[in-house]
Amino acid sequence: MTTSRRRMLSGLGLSLPLVLTLAGCAAAPTRVPRLLRLEAEPRPEPGGATDLSAAPVWHLQRVQLPAYLDRELVLAGQGAGSLQALPEVRWAEPLAEAVPRLLRRDLARAATEAGQPAQVWGAALPAGLSAALRLRIDIERLEADLAAGRVRLAAIWVVSDPAGRQTVRSGQLELAEPLAGETSAEALVAAHRRALQRLAQAVAASSLRGN
Repeated sequence: MTTSRRRMLSGLGLSLPLVLTLAGCAAAPTRVPRLLRLEAEPRPEPGGATDLSAAPVWHLQRVQLPAYLDRELVLAGQGAGSLQALPEVRWAEPLAEAVPRLLRRDLARAATEAGQPAQVWGAALPAGLSAALRLRIDIERLEADLAAGRVRLAAIWVVSDPAGRQTVRSGQLELAEPLAGETSAEALVAAHRRALQRLAQAVAASSLRGN
């Protein structure tokens, strides 16, 4: 560095060590986090697509997630009452968007597997469709517990009449889905998916009760 360059930096109040530190920081490569995506499995087609045109309509009006999950961070429990973001991974899609979409598909699949197919819609119903029942699901907890090798989920739900004014049934579920002996990104995603599928199966069973 020339003498004139040093004088100019000195006039700006910047010391040589600080300039070198800043230069080193600027040159350091930024690590791009790995993006994780919750995927739905392809629909089984043993004998072609199922005709749902005459199936009852389930209106999934709301899937509520805790505010701490309304971000791209992948969170893991760190002792009692503490959460920490996993440093090198992020959700590719906000959970507030991914979870309702996956639950709609999982609910439809669970109803079909129970022998009582249903059309599962979210948000606003298309014109001409009327709901046979309405669902609201509140997920109170959905996070990894790496120390225990599990993904934990806690949720409550309400099944209402077609007008959505009277509760017909309600339920709650707490579960811990094992990470299958791994803590890899793939195992983490798979455990989250299995937890959501188990929730959908419980909600579908509750919705079909008495039908």
